[in-house]
Amino acid sequence: MSSKKETALNKVQNLYLMQVELWNFLDGSSTDADKVKSAQKTLKEFKALLKEVDWQVMGGEDVLESMQLIPTEVNAKLKKAPARPTGSSGRAKKKAVVAKKTTKKPTAKKKAKKKAKKK
Repeated sequence: MSSKKETALNKVQNLYLMQVELWNFLDGSSTDADKVKSAQKTLKEFKALLKEVDWQVMGGEDVLESMQLIPTEVNAKLKKAPARPTGSSGRAKKKAVVAKKTTKKPTAKKKAKKKAKKK
């Protein structure tokens, strides 16, 4: 086999391996930060490699077209995945924000209304 053909086959093989990784991400219910980062990295590589592969080596234009749909699906799931902090400091910040929202201070209008009712 010529080296050009081997290189083309290697690209297609890598593309299929990345496809499986992305499918696993799509099928999984867990969206922790590490899996999201891994999927983002794989997706970036997948898109780049998708532009380089020869559709004739990978099985035809229909195969290429179906592969081109995968990034759209993965992006949709990545947008739904919340960016969660992975350390305890992130949790502490979240609690502080919640505490601020629940603490209410009396306003000047309320005090004025109470004084008016007492008279």
